[in-house]
Order: sequence, then structure tokens, then C-alpha cells
Amino acid sequence: MQTTVRATIPDPPTSADVPVPGLVLVFSGTQPVCKPIRLENGAVVLGRGGPTSDEKLSRRHARIAYDGAMWTVEDLGSTNGTWVDDEEILGEVRRTKIRVIQAGTSVFLPMSDIRRFLRHLVRVEKGVVQGPALQEAHAAIARAASSGDSMLVTGESGTGKELAARAYHQAGAQSNGPFVPVNCAAIPEGLAERLLFGARRGAYSGATHDTEGYVQAAHNGTLFLDEVAELDSAVQAKLLRTIDTQQVLELGAVSAKPVRVRVCAATHDLRARVAADKFREDLYYRIGRPEIHLPPLRDRPEEIPWHLAECCKHVDVPREMNGGRPPVLSPSLVVAALLRRWPGNVRELLGEARRAAARAIDEERVVVEERDLDPRAGIGIGEPVTEEQAGATRATPPPSDETYEAMVLERGNVSRAARRLGIHRNKVRRWMDKYGVKRSDFE
Repeated sequence: MQTTVRATIPDPPTSADVPVPGLVLVFSGTQPVCKPIRLENGAVVLGRGGPTSDEKLSRRHARIAYDGAMWTVEDLGSTNGTWVDDEEILGEVRRTKIRVIQAGTSVFLPMSDIRRFLRHLVRVEKGVVQGPALQEAHAAIARAASSGDSMLVTGESGTGKELAARAYHQAGAQSNGPFVPVNCAAIPEGLAERLLFGARRGAYSGATHDTEGYVQAAHNGTLFLDEVAELDSAVQAKLLRTIDTQQVLELGAVSAKPVRVRVCAATHDLRARVAADKFREDLYYRIGRPEIHLPPLRDRPEEIPWHLAECCKHVDVPREMNGGRPPVLSPSLVVAALLRRWPGNVRELLGEARRAAARAIDEERVVVEERDLDPRAGIGIGEPVTEEQAGATRATPPPSDETYEAMVLERGNVSRAARRLGIHRNKVRRWMDKYGVKRSDFE
């Protein structure tokens, strides 16, 4: 049975030509949400009873404004503080770009145009998360499936190109036929022709019987050629003829056999390969249209809390711990994930989220926190890790830490330790989350 999860009903669409600045609420409490919030007359006041029922919000918590060039975030004397890109603000800040705003347990994404979210919200079907951008891409895939026999999917590694190819297959007239995925980059050198098109007995040394290829296996269905640019030029020429004639010539055969197959190809940038004379231009024109581009995860951050939540649902929890119920997310984890680049896209995020959830369960905690996320997760190979990220997984704070000393002197009383340090008590709480310490550690 197919299930669909939607966060809320969007407002009616607005003019197609006028950007609508606003916020998108993506997390509140312990759950992912997706709710667009317009800025009326360029501003909105966040507070309890507003767009979120967050009990950690003050009645008038923070004011967010946008003038078309500059964002202004002002804390209105809230009890629990306001955070901009994981830094607590005192009073007002003005910036040209802000990625994440946190107020209470609610997390917002400021956007200069939220029209896409007024048409579509985040959708979860059979564990697959699709934000507005991905839904628009899949709508284009459905159109391509109904109007042609080939499609090219482009995008970075880990963006979901095989899922897109499967969607193309399911939306086409041959959806009841086979779906045959082939990773062209993994085919050993010199074997591509035999594996793709099959071979007759005696075609080569050791060929003791006829064997069909991937093309024949995809008869009356869809052949998905991932990393198609890795095929050598001779195989590219034979593939073009197979697609054009809908006939396949097996290695060692003297006559071709009819085959009915749709082709979905995928790669990162096929145009660049053609320009560099590394891919046949005539084959590109045959399989390169229509081209569906899948945006990277960093361009669809609204999906991140939902991916994290889906991973938590599938982690093994002992029955004696929390009744076997899955762990929940902390706002600190969500903010940390939203601020990372995730060069490996969804594939990387899912792997790291599973490990973070498992780490929390191993320590018998039912809340997955920022410190459970590996300091290098989502950073990229060779990129520097910030001190804040490196500290996220430290087991204990350094004894010379001023906050540590204050907590020792005040025996774990957060408010008194904050007054001793002259800072807001939320900074002490964030410090406790960072190092994974509890008040009882100082009693």
C-alpha cells in the first residue's frame, strides 16, 4: 500500500512573475515539517501560536525581514534565544545571505522566493523523500515517458539518478516489462560489447553456448545505462544502431534480431564529453533529449530533516529501550546537517544519518544529537573541519574550559553558571549538547 506524507496544505499559488520572499519551516519539536511562511510587507514575527506550535518559542520571539537584498533577524527578548547559522544572536543581525534560523526547537530556511513551496511541499512515498524541486523533475520525467523512447538524466553522484530512471520506466507504456540497470563504469575493459549485446556460441574462445546481453534482457522494458559516457566509441556506434533500428546484432552473429527497448541514460555532464570528443555526437543527439537534471542536495535542503527522520525509523532499537520505538531528532542535529555541503548528496547523507542514529542507540539515548554526526560528514574530502565540527563528537570537555569550571562551581545549575559567565543560559545548554554532558555530571 502506497503512503504519502505531506506537512500541510500550501497557500494558493501567486503570480508566476513576482518572487515571494519568505521562510520555510522545516523542523519543529522532534519532527520534520514543511510549511512556507510569507513575509507580509517584507517581515514576519515568529512566536508561540504563530506558524508553529513550538512551546519553546516566546509569545513574540523574533522578527525576520527581507528588503530584496538584505536579511534582518532580530531577537525580541526571547527566553530561549534565536540562532542564525548556528550562532546565537544578541539583538539584531543583518546579512545578505542566511542559511538557517533556529528559534526554540523550530528551524527555518530563509528564501528570497518561496513560490515553489506554495505549489508543492515535501512528499514521502515508500520511504523516498521528494521536495518541490525533485517533484518538478519527476513531473518532467513522467512527461518524457509518455512522449518518447529515450531520456537522459544528469546530476552529481548520489542525487538519485537510478530512482529517476525507475520512475521513467514505471511511467512508460512498457512498465510491465523488465527494468535492467547497467553500470557502464563497472564493465571490465573489452567486455562491453559482449555484455550489452550478447554473443553466439563460438564467437570467442570459451563461448560454449549462446548468451543474451543486457539489451535482450530489457526487451519490452527499459535499459538503464548509468555512467553511459564510460562506453568506448565502438560500443557507442553499435548502441546507436541498436536504438535506431530496434534490432540487436549479437557478437559472432551474421543477422540481427528484433528487440523493443526504451533507453534511459545517466551521467554527470554528457555535453562536456561530446565537446571533448570523448562521446559520439550522433549518439548524444539520440539519447540526450529530453534531458532531466537532478539538483544536488545542497539546492534542496528542505529534504534533509525528512531523510534524517526516515533513517531513524529503520534503526534497530532494543525493546527494553524506549519500548523499541525509534529515536527522534534534536534541532541541533538538523541545523548541523543543514549547514553542511554534502558533496556525496543523498547517498552520503543517508549513510551518515544511519551511523549517527546507531551511535545514539549504542549509548542508550533516544535523541540523536549533533555530536552523533561524524565531524567530517558532509564536509568533502580535503576540506578543513571547523573547530565547532571537530568538537561535536568529543567525549568530554577540556578541564580548562571556562564553562566547565563554572558548571563545577555551580554544581550543574545552568542558570547560575550562565550568570557567573555573563552569558545567556542557552549558550551553556548548547555547550552541554556539544560535549554530551549532563547536569548530574557536576552534582
